[in-house]
Amino acid sequence: MKIWLDSIENELYRILPKHIDSSWVRKIFTPEETLSEFNLFDAICEPARDLMYSGGKRWRPLLMLLSAKMLGGQEAFEKAMTLVPLVEMPHNGSLIIDDIEDQSDLRRGKPATHITHGIDLSINAGSMLFFLPTVALDEAPISDVKRLLIYQIYAKYMRKIHMGQGMDIVWHHDIEGIPSIESYETMSRLKTGCLAAMGSEIGAAVAVDDMTIIEEAGMIAETIGLGFQILDDVINLEKGNPGKNRGDDIVENKKSLPVILYANAHPEKHEHLFSVFRHAQSNGYGASKVEILALIDEIIGSGVLEQARKRAHDLFQGVLEMINEVYGPSQERDLLISMVEGFKEA
Repeated sequence: MKIWLDSIENELYRILPKHIDSSWVRKIFTPEETLSEFNLFDAICEPARDLMYSGGKRWRPLLMLLSAKMLGGQEAFEKAMTLVPLVEMPHNGSLIIDDIEDQSDLRRGKPATHITHGIDLSINAGSMLFFLPTVALDEAPISDVKRLLIYQIYAKYMRKIHMGQGMDIVWHHDIEGIPSIESYETMSRLKTGCLAAMGSEIGAAVAVDDMTIIEEAGMIAETIGLGFQILDDVINLEKGNPGKNRGDDIVENKKSLPVILYANAHPEKHEHLFSVFRHAQSNGYGASKVEILALIDEIIGSGVLEQARKRAHDLFQGVLEMINEVYGPSQERDLLISMVEGFKEA
């Protein structure tokens, strides 16, 4: 696994290197008149590099590689490896934009990108990470037919992730609005599950031509992403996500599954719930911490975290059944199963 992760990092550095040189500029832009502007390009890319190489689990590109290897063997795996920037770079770009939209202070235990580099340069860097990895697709050792199919997959999921993010934004502007559980799951599939689905569909598309199999691979990964998001919601309230403040979802007025379950079960608590959300959003985490933690204690005491965790575990169990139907026996299938089991233990 470490060899795979090291190779993923190398592919990311290939598309977004630590230092800009003339060969990178020719590959990305080509105009000769820009070849001397290395320092300027370095400054433009620095916010993206700062987040990209600050950590991250890289589980989305791992799903891509597993999908390719299980369906097409070593040759498909090697081709898919050149495409991992298509998944990991947009993920990091979306984090930069998400932190600006949510006015988040922290990401991966450090000041968020826009705090360090400014909002304007960070927006530019986040957006750049949506488009920069298409260079990897242009250079990939695949047929033009495969290249077109993968461009179509990429475009489809980039549309989806923006719709999911948009749903989340609309909800956190509407403090007293409580979406349905079904709407929440749709949003999470679009926002969190779609890049995992993109990666698995691309990995499958490198290996096979059967669109049914390609779409089934995507659905497996999308459902893993949904389960992952639900557990992330639980952890945010239970102990806090790594590198973030415990309960900062409340400051951002996130309509997470535990909050939705709590609101549905306790309509008499709505006024208090909305009041805490409103104060937290206005005053920030530090000034509202005591109030936030008291609300979290109420939510935990209601038992909804266990309900949310059970929903995630049920999704993962369904995923395990789908994995055994779509993929034949292999070490890679065992590894995928162990990844899903690992998410369940979070």
